[in-house]
Amino acid sequence: MTGKESRAPRILLIAPIQKTGASDTNVVGGNKVIADEQARELGAHGFEVDIIDTSGSVTNLPAWKIKAHRLARFLRVVRGVARKLWRADVALLSIASYSALSLASFLWVVCKIARRPLALRISGGDLMVDYLGYGAFARWLADQTYMRSSLVYVQTQRLRHSFENRDNFKWLPNTRSMEAPARTGRDRVEKLVFVARLHMDKGLAEALEACRHLPENCHLNVFGPGMSDTDFSLFEDHPRATYGGVLDPAEMPRVLGEHDLLVYPSYYRSEGYPGAILEAFQCGLPVVAAKWGGVAELVEHEESGLLVEPRSAVAVEAAIKRLLDEPGLYRRLCEGARRRGDYFRSANWYDRVAADLRSLCRKQAPRGGPNGHD
Repeated sequence: MTGKESRAPRILLIAPIQKTGASDTNVVGGNKVIADEQARELGAHGFEVDIIDTSGSVTNLPAWKIKAHRLARFLRVVRGVARKLWRADVALLSIASYSALSLASFLWVVCKIARRPLALRISGGDLMVDYLGYGAFARWLADQTYMRSSLVYVQTQRLRHSFENRDNFKWLPNTRSMEAPARTGRDRVEKLVFVARLHMDKGLAEALEACRHLPENCHLNVFGPGMSDTDFSLFEDHPRATYGGVLDPAEMPRVLGEHDLLVYPSYYRSEGYPGAILEAFQCGLPVVAAKWGGVAELVEHEESGLLVEPRSAVAVEAAIKRLLDEPGLYRRLCEGARRRGDYFRSANWYDRVAADLRSLCRKQAPRGGPNGHD
């Protein structure tokens, strides 16, 4: 057995790793949860994982501070790549689509020089929108660089079909591996929950308005960090809703286990497969959600939840009242939600990722620098 075959393959994971608790300026978004899961699962699958952290507290800060954070983060990534790439077999960049042109293009060039394969995991559901919005030079640059990465994982099937002419693109959905809390059989909807960043286009106003006229025994608890456009006045004198503050990811199983239904009428531009929906499914909660973006393919209408028209509080209210009136449908959706959640559990999907990355490891140049010395 050669030295290369006997050692663990090493992945350089470049991703936003969550190190501290959630707050209004340190938002635990989907990218951080995905990155934490990647590091954990790749380690469990026998990889040696070296991490360059791309996270930064850049939410709800003055514009100049956001720019300073982004510049510092970019320089930190450049320095880390220069120090660590030679020791890796494969670089794996986890990134939102709106940042791909700058960072992914740069990293593709560096990996070419270092003769290291580059795999991208692009989160969200709007890569095609961003790509089509590039100017002529930017699209040429994308086509010549990161679009030619050894692997490009996209989050939704719609995106995979949009790039079906590119053999290096694969579907890798958002996944979770949440331990479901103990729940007794329920056939009534009383405790509703909304969990998201409180951008208004996450459907916050629609969710609150929909719950105003529900029966007195129904109540909506809202969790998430306030954003620059959040209208907290909507909670004032609301008869059926309470704002519960920022929710740490570790609290999600408990909180979801205390509720009966997730309300998620988001029409957020880059909506892919929201982690809140996957986590609700794995806890046996169905969802009332807008038929929008990746949510429309994640939620199976009348099997794991109910899909409604976007931007319509009336439609959200009607869907909730339907579940109040049809306990049999609610029970069936709970069962379907749990099945759907099990389909997106992490382990099986990372078996595939591990096989892909091991295949790339076998093709790369000896690690440890141009001469192969570690």
